[in-house]
Amino acid sequence: MSDSVTKHTDVIVIGTGAVGSAAMYYLARNGFDVIGLDRFPAAHDKGSSHGQTRIIRLAYFEHPNYVPLLKRSYELWEELEEVSGSDLYTESGLIQVGPPDG
Repeated sequence: MSDSVTKHTDVIVIGTGAVGSAAMYYLARNGFDVIGLDRFPAAHDKGSSHGQTRIIRLAYFEHPNYVPLLKRSYELWEELEEVSGSDLYTESGLIQVGPPDG
């Protein structure tokens, strides 16, 4: 391989969906040279995060330990918007409906 195509990489991330992209972001932010590989091109519609109907909420009833994690996630969304210069999160209302006895 010639020097013109030889490149040092610290980390290769396989899969650039939600988790892989987050791993790449934080590795790069901490000074690592990172490459991400995915079988689909960027901005594809094959992943579990695709679509216009994703939700994040503080109203989790499964366990109270989720709440501090969720509060931190809101902070991280704001940080990522600032770093990227993009609007990534739109706050809206939520109504949950169910039987009175749960």
